[in-house]
Amino acid sequence: MKRRRIIVVLLILIIIGIGGAIYVTKSNQQAALEQGLRSEKPERLANALKDTSLSTKEKNRYIRRFQETLAFDKANLLLDEQTVKNKANWFYTAQFAPRSTVAEWLAEGAKISQLNAQGQSVLHVATSVNRSIDAYALLIKEASKKELNRIDDFGHTPLFYATLDQNEAAIELLLEAGADSNRGKEKPVYETVKQNRKDLYAMLEQNGATVESKKVKKLAKEYRATKF
Repeated sequence: MKRRRIIVVLLILIIIGIGGAIYVTKSNQQAALEQGLRSEKPERLANALKDTSLSTKEKNRYIRRFQETLAFDKANLLLDEQTVKNKANWFYTAQFAPRSTVAEWLAEGAKISQLNAQGQSVLHVATSVNRSIDAYALLIKEASKKELNRIDDFGHTPLFYATLDQNEAAIELLLEAGADSNRGKEKPVYETVKQNRKDLYAMLEQNGATVESKKVKKLAKEYRATKF
């Protein structure tokens, strides 16, 4: 009986010891992760992630945090086949991340066909003239003809938004890739009249845009487009 008690006590001590060791290990791993998350050095986070398991939800949250502080290199460390499906983070990447980060998302499986609540793809939302044209070129390269000419819930194509933003380089890339200059609720060519951009007007017209001379004259008068 006494021997049995001794064995039971020993087993309890062993279990407590193992539990304590596991607790200490996890505590150290969590501390290393927190330090890595705060550190400006991506390699510290990379090392911490080797010994830490994060849920997809946690990864997505950290990715957004890093994106908002422009720490895209750290956000990329959390990119995998699940986090790449996060719509909000993918659209943020397409709009603001450098070309290298956009390339990593595409390589991991990000889809041009993914749409936001307005029925827009990343091609619709990343047309700002301040956007890296090299990054936008990557998106166009991966886009199908259908995506190039997709009409969103407002009735507009990516070409319309590129024209609205007066992004000449994006307009040229879209046209070269096969964007239809006449598709959509409002033809992009008429936006160039409102903007008094005769050069963009000519580019679209040379790529098949059809215009009504009366409408051009009316818009030119209304918007005081002196070049028309």
